[in-house]
Amino acid sequence: MAYAAIVAVVILALYFLISYAVYRRAFVPDKPAFLDDFTFTPFEFQADSEEVELVTADGVSFGAWHFRQPGSPQTVIVSGGHKGQRTNSLGISAALWRKGFNVILYSYRGMPGSDRAPITFGIKEVLELQAVIAFARKRIPKARIGLIGYSMGAVVSLLGAAGEPGVEALVLDSPFSDLRTLMAENVRKAIKLPGEPFVWLAGLMLRVRSGSLLSECSPQAVLSSLEPRPLFFIHGGADDITSVNHSRRLYDAYRGPREIWIVQGAPHTGAYFADRPLYVERVAGFFARHLGLDVSGHLRLVEEEDVS
Repeated sequence: MAYAAIVAVVILALYFLISYAVYRRAFVPDKPAFLDDFTFTPFEFQADSEEVELVTADGVSFGAWHFRQPGSPQTVIVSGGHKGQRTNSLGISAALWRKGFNVILYSYRGMPGSDRAPITFGIKEVLELQAVIAFARKRIPKARIGLIGYSMGAVVSLLGAAGEPGVEALVLDSPFSDLRTLMAENVRKAIKLPGEPFVWLAGLMLRVRSGSLLSECSPQAVLSSLEPRPLFFIHGGADDITSVNHSRRLYDAYRGPREIWIVQGAPHTGAYFADRPLYVERVAGFFARHLGLDVSGHLRLVEEEDVS
């Protein structure tokens, strides 16, 4: 009996420790680092830009960069990935600005340049996106708004656009279709055990800490709210973090106009790096068509063999 009790205690302790590790990996921001203040900015791209400080509806302050195109209402808002700094998306932001778009690139809660707060994988980060959209409408006359997001940022874009009918088009790079499903898949891959029990306890920790439920982060549940706006799904065929099946699932379920581009051999959010010029042309062309910007003089012809 004593031996059985010890085994039970050890199993319960391991269950708690693994679940806590899952929770920390998903929802706890990294500790601030000395080099956080020494990063690239729009200055390195010689872009006409301004630094802005915004506040969410729940009182979280965060930073954003506005790449300015005076006289152009076409605006693209860029949402980065999980625990990613806004500097990670400077390449596509500067490229779209050069095509003639206003571009706004912002930080999430808990990240450098923002107030410390729990990460919620898109549930509360939607409040940052809403604040950016409000800023764009105030600052840019007759703004026509499109969203591009990466991984968690693609989910933020989906969830945010569901409540913002003024958003006209979305580019979704490496989204997941449901947070609980994604987490369970990655736990199973890491420890070779069913992931659901560990995800359940990690979700309980999230609820206690932030009041958020994992079930609130399910892009597939909001797809009907996006119709009939155009969606462009992009995913790496070799993505081992968020399976390409997540994008296919969303694409198949959506009843509005949609496109999908699977980049064979590309890892998670790796399509941009697989072919930067092609990526920029396709994304800029999509936004130009749906936001009404004439970029014909800036776009090269994309040949059929360029698209994988």
